[in-house]
Amino acid sequence: MKLLKTNFRLNGLPYTLLKRNEFVALYGMGGTYTDEILHYEVDIIYIRKDKYGEREHIPTNEQFGRDRSRCFANKNQALEWYDKLTAELYQGSSKVVSGVEGHEEVILEYQLV
Repeated sequence: MKLLKTNFRLNGLPYTLLKRNEFVALYGMGGTYTDEILHYEVDIIYIRKDKYGEREHIPTNEQFGRDRSRCFANKNQALEWYDKLTAELYQGSSKVVSGVEGHEEVILEYQLV
């Protein structure tokens, strides 16, 4: 399966994957004229199966906000929502997982301190 990209541009803004698990991804977003992280986006990770195979994706512009994915200007608020959304989605998951923390990946290059 093709995983989410760690860096990409969407709507003219640079996105950098900071942290993820099997349910939720936390991206840092730059601005129109800078790649410096100005905002944080917490997205639910979806699995798409189509003619290109099986791959992960984040919500489209039309889905964003309707599915509990959110954007934050504050890093701590984004991390709180990341943890809360992970816990909610983990409880509703039919997957057998020994612990969400064990499946979490912090992208070391962009580790939040």
